Amino acid sequence: MSQDVANAVQRLLEARRSGVQVSPPFAPPDRAAVYAIQDGVAKATGPVSGWKVGARTPTAEPNPAPLLAGALVKSPAKFDGKAMHMIGVEIEISFHIVHDIAARQAPVGRDEALACVGDAFVGMEVVDTRLANFKQADPEWLLADNQMNHALVIGDSVPNWKSLDWADLQVRLVIDGKIEVDQKGGLGAVDPVRPLAWMIDHAVRRRGGLAKGQAITTGSWTGLRYYPPGTRARGEFVGLGAVEASF
Repeated sequence: MSQDVANAVQRLLEARRSGVQVSPPFAPPDRAAVYAIQDGVAKATGPVSGWKVGARTPTAEPNPAPLLAGALVKSPAKFDGKAMHMIGVEIEISFHIVHDIAARQAPVGRDEALACVGDAFVGMEVVDTRLANFKQADPEWLLADNQMNHALVIGDSVPNWKSLDWADLQVRLVIDGKIEVDQKGGLGAVDPVRPLAWMIDHAVRRRGGLAKGQAITTGSWTGLRYYPPGTRARGEFVGLGAVEASF
């Protein structure tokens, strides 16, 4: 680990401990440095709970980030919104991992990847940031800060996910009883299974393997929306299930 990376890891850990945001200390030279920062923070905080991955289009290279120890919270979840720097909400399709795959160099094919996946579930990613002036920060720094993940709320199980027409799913976001999003589709990748399989391969070949009990969430269907403390949020994929959190 380079001295720059080690310093960045310590600053992010201190920001998590103290609640005081930090300015990015240097420009990450490449994606390897970003992953090294993620891994350093994860190593210091305990076994990861899983991964978040997103792709802007059906063919774009996905962006991965760990969900740190303790990040998985069951619905209905409660957070201290006043203790957060911001309250970001995204409604997602997430997946439970039910079989380990040990770290190795050989690629993980799609069939092997999906064989380690159990059910899908309706997820709500809760977003916060350890970075000061995050809107002006290098996007690679947002990724180094685990793409601003705070938690992943585990909602209703979706057991029949392999037979779903992803592009046809109806998603709703309800804030304090008022519908803010009600639309068909909305995921940049369109099919969440592609970034899911990519993430499994990446975790096995580059991030130490994949473990039973972890979760993988695959990107927002509703965009990233910000709310004040006191907000109650509910996400729903119509006919499939829902997830709830209050702040």
